[in-house]
Amino acid sequence: MKLRNINSEKVVKAFKKMGMKVLHHHGTHVIMKGILNGKQKTISVTIHHKEMAVGTLTDLLNNQAEISREEFFKFY
Repeated sequence: MKLRNINSEKVVKAFKKMGMKVLHHHGTHVIMKGILNGKQKTISVTIHHKEMAVGTLTDLLNNQAEISREEFFKFY
């Protein structure tokens, strides 16, 4: 699946649909916590631009959330 820049607010909404909760909004980042794939996760979603770059999203999915693109886009 080829990725393109996507709306960062929708990324936060998708993680909320997955059961993540917003802990706090720190500057240009939203800190979220919850259980993904049976593991407790804390992730930081950057929202300082309306669009999130492909590399930023890929890093978020692979290294912080540890979920696949396909799994994420079920909720996006």
